[in-house]
Amino acid sequence: MKKIHYLLLALVCGFFASCADGNSNFFTQEWDEPATDATLYGNNDIKATNVVTIDALKTKFKNEIDNEGQYKLITEDMQIKAIVTANDIQGNMYNEISVQDETGAIFIGIAQGGICGYLPEGTEILVDLKGLYIGNYRKSATIGTPYTNSSGDTSVSRMPRFLWQQHFKLTGNRMPLKPELFADGSTKTTWDIAKDAGKLCVIKNVSFKKGGYYNSDTKQYVDNVPFVAGESTFSDPNYSTSWYFKEQPDGQTGGVQIYTSNYADFAAVKLPTGKVNITGVVKRYRDQWEIIIRSLDDIEEVK
Repeated sequence: MKKIHYLLLALVCGFFASCADGNSNFFTQEWDEPATDATLYGNNDIKATNVVTIDALKTKFKNEIDNEGQYKLITEDMQIKAIVTANDIQGNMYNEISVQDETGAIFIGIAQGGICGYLPEGTEILVDLKGLYIGNYRKSATIGTPYTNSSGDTSVSRMPRFLWQQHFKLTGNRMPLKPELFADGSTKTTWDIAKDAGKLCVIKNVSFKKGGYYNSDTKQYVDNVPFVAGESTFSDPNYSTSWYFKEQPDGQTGGVQIYTSNYADFAAVKLPTGKVNITGVVKRYRDQWEIIIRSLDDIEEVK
């Protein structure tokens, strides 16, 4: 019996000794930052054989991106390597992510909730494009699969979850996100709506002016909704909501707005009454700019 006790004691001592050597942080608690397990998500067999920039991709399929109802199946081996800039973390994005590289940005439609759990912002991914479709949703460049709505309008929308899992790979890299300045106060943006749409941006020193409501189920649109300080919320319970700014142009051409889904976690939160800096992904909606915030952390009140 004593031999057994000594043996157990030796094993325990050996365990702690191994934990205390130079290969472990057990006692110092200097743990490495946990990373998403690349073996649990995506397709690790994807190889970077023909990586193209997002700008080159959008240029190659310019016709399909610029014209509503157009799309094309990508039939050649090519990939993009990009950083996730936005996901569904607080419900304002639905079944899609935005990704960006040094040259541009694009949206990827995915029929799945909880994407933020395995694709947090800053995650680098390699996307195999062969077998996916590229086109647009209201001229917003999108990768996914074709979709036809009840009115017969065709666009590129969310691909099935299983298909997405076959077409992306986690590289294991995380990158800090640095939004670019879109506009400051009443200064008009110099961004190109075809080239720059989709990028992570910040618009500074703006205040809310008026809004518009839209219900995608009933196709009902309510325009010129007044902003009421202390009462107006990011979104109406029954409508997705766009708010325009006092300092920036509004309208169908060149207008700048912040868009919030009525399913966003913060939809019922009251809008700030003064000037704000807003970070978000800037999306093209035909010939308008839509800024999509990811969470309430993207709103900074100007003191």
